[in-house]
Amino acid sequence: MYYSCKVKVTIEDDNGKPKKHTELFLVQAVSVGDVEVQITEEFKEATYDWEIVSVSETKVLKILEPTDPADRA
Repeated sequence: MYYSCKVKVTIEDDNGKPKKHTELFLVQAVSVGDVEVQITEEFKEATYDWEIVSVSETKVLKILEPTDPADRA
């Protein structure tokens, strides 16, 4: 199952002022709790403030990978 997870991050701009923006993650997980664990792991090294704003189930059935290895990012 795939979940959409919005994470609000606060990063200082060049002038030292805090700037907030939201990042969107597509997470393959078995539950909302599993999403929270994966996102926490992703941000464990972060030196800035962040918080999970929302987690919602998506209608994504499958993510298709490129068949040509040169096309993979």
